[in-house]
Amino acid sequence: MGHDEFKIPNDDSVSDKDIYPGADLTDANLSGAFLKEADLTGANLTRTDLTGANLKGAVLADVNFAGADLVNANIKEAELTDAILRQADLTDAALWDANLTGSNLLRTDLPGANFLRADLHDANLKGSDFTDAALRQADLTDATLRQADLTDADLWAAALPDADLKGANLTDTSLRQADLTDANLKGANLTDASLRQADLTDANLKGADLPGASLLRADLTDAFLREVNLTDAALNRANLTGTILHKADLTDTDLQVADFTNADLRYADLTGATLPGADFSEANLINTTLREVLLWETSLSDALLSRGTDIDPPSSRIEKYAESEDINYLSASVDRYDAIARANHNLRAAYSANGLLSQARKARVRERRARRKEAKSDDSYRGTVEWAGSVMSRWVTGYGVQLLPVAGVMTALFLGSATAYWSTGMSVPESLYYSIVTFTTSPPSLPEPGLMRWVAGIETFLGTTAIIFLGYVLGTRERV
Repeated sequence: MGHDEFKIPNDDSVSDKDIYPGADLTDANLSGAFLKEADLTGANLTRTDLTGANLKGAVLADVNFAGADLVNANIKEAELTDAILRQADLTDAALWDANLTGSNLLRTDLPGANFLRADLHDANLKGSDFTDAALRQADLTDATLRQADLTDADLWAAALPDADLKGANLTDTSLRQADLTDANLKGANLTDASLRQADLTDANLKGADLPGASLLRADLTDAFLREVNLTDAALNRANLTGTILHKADLTDTDLQVADFTNADLRYADLTGATLPGADFSEANLINTTLREVLLWETSLSDALLSRGTDIDPPSSRIEKYAESEDINYLSASVDRYDAIARANHNLRAAYSANGLLSQARKARVRERRARRKEAKSDDSYRGTVEWAGSVMSRWVTGYGVQLLPVAGVMTALFLGSATAYWSTGMSVPESLYYSIVTFTTSPPSLPEPGLMRWVAGIETFLGTTAIIFLGYVLGTRERV
C-alpha cells in the first residue's frame, strides 16, 4: 500500500512520509491512524499512542512498542516477529493471524485482546495480563507465560507444547483440546479451568491448583502431578497412564472410567472419589487414602497396596449411589448386592496379591455376606437354598476364613456335652475329661445307655466334623 494512502489524523507533526522501516515515532500520536500493510520494520514506537489504529497486515518485525498504547488497535495478520511490546497496552486489540514469533510482551496489558490463530512461538509473555483474551488456535510453542494472568481466557485448541506457565493464573480458563505436552504448569492456578480433551502428556503440574477443573478425556500420560490439588475436579475417561500423583489431593473427584494404569498414587487422598469403571492396574496405591470411594467395576489388577492403604468397605457408597443416581441397573436389590459382592471380590484379590491377608479375609466375608443378601432377594427356590447354605457357612465356618465361629461351635459342643455327662452323676473333672476325649477321638469307656450314650455319639460325630472344619478354615484363611 502506498504512502499516500496512509492517514494520520491526530498528529500534525507526523505525515505519511514518516512511515518507513526504522522510523523513530517515539511518543507520536497515531491514534486512529490508517496504516494498513505499512512497513515499519525496526521502527521505534516507544510510548506511541496507537489507540484504534489500523495496522492490518503491517510489517512490524523488530519494532519497539515498549509502553505503547494499542487499545482497540487492528493488528490482524501483521508481522511482529521479534517485536518488543514490553508494558504496552493492547486491551481489546485484534491480532488475528498475527505473527509474534519471538516477540517480547513482558508485563503487557492484553485484556480482551483477540489472538485468533496468532503465532506467539517462543514469545516472552511473562507477567502479562490476558484476562478475557481470545487465543483460540494460537501457537504458543515454547512461549514464556510465567506469572501471566489468563483468567477467563479462551485457549481452545491452542498449541502450548513446552510452554512455561509456572505460577500462571488460569482460573476459569478454557483449554479445551489444547496441546500442553511437556508444558511447565508448576504451581499454576487452574481453578475451574476447562481442560477437556487437552493433551498434557509429560506436562509438569507439581503443586498446581485444579479444584473444580474439568479434564474429561484429557491425556495426562506420564504427567507430573505431585502434590497437585484436584478436589471436586472431573477426570471422567481421562488417561493418567504412568502419571505421578504422589501426595495429590483428589478428594471428591469424579474419576469414572479414568485410566490410572501404572500411575503413582502414593500418599494420595481420594476420599469421596467416584471410581466406577476406573482402571488402577499396576498402579502404586501404597499409603493411599480411599475413604468413602465408589468402587464399582473398578480394576485393581496387580495394583500395589500396603497396610497403610486405607480403603473403606464399598457397600455404603454403592447403596447411596443406587439411591441418588438416576440409574436403572442398580435399582433392583439383586443387582445392587451383586455390585457390592463384585467390588469386595476385587478388593479381596488385590489384598491377597499384596500379602495383606487380614484385609483380604475381611473383604471375603463382606463378599459372601453380599452374596447371601443377593440370594435372599432372589424370590426363587434356588435363591432360598443358596441363602440357607450361606447362613450355615457363616455360623459354622465363618465363610471359610474366620476362626471365631468354628471355635465357638467347638466350645459349645464340648461344654454342652460335658454338662450332659455331669447330669448323669459324673464329677465336673470327670465330665470335662470324658467330653474332651470323646470330642477329639471316641469315648474313653462305653457310655451308659440312655442320654449319655446319645450325647457321646453325637459329640464324636460332630467333634470330628468340627475338627475337619477347623482344618479347612486354617488352610483357607492363608490362601484367601
